[in-house]
Amino acid sequence: MGSVIIGAGTDLCYIERIRRSLRRFGDAYLEQLFTKDERAPHGSGVDLATFYTRAFCGKEACAKALGTGLANGVGWRDIEVLQTQNCATLRLSNGAFERLRQLTPTGRRATLHVTCASDQQMAQAFVVISAF
Repeated sequence: MGSVIIGAGTDLCYIERIRRSLRRFGDAYLEQLFTKDERAPHGSGVDLATFYTRAFCGKEACAKALGTGLANGVGWRDIEVLQTQNCATLRLSNGAFERLRQLTPTGRRATLHVTCASDQQMAQAFVVISAF
């Protein structure tokens, strides 16, 4: 039995939008949306607004792939986008993990695939959930 796609989602966001929120709300904004592990940028010279915009897009894309959006028991901190310099991974907990469990066909194992990218103005993410 081969692999099947059980969800896909994408998101696109202007970096300046997140930069404004960071300036306006600071740590309170970060703590509401991101876990401690997500708030640890790797590497020097990282533009934090770009870093957080990619993570924001990854969360939105994953929530869409789960078919819930950020509702129905799936919260911002239930989806973690963990970034290194060249890649990102997803880690789900609480409502997001439960939703993934519901979506995964009996006898199969779900795999989360995420890609996050950015340029000077925008960030985007694409998430595919497959099961094999």
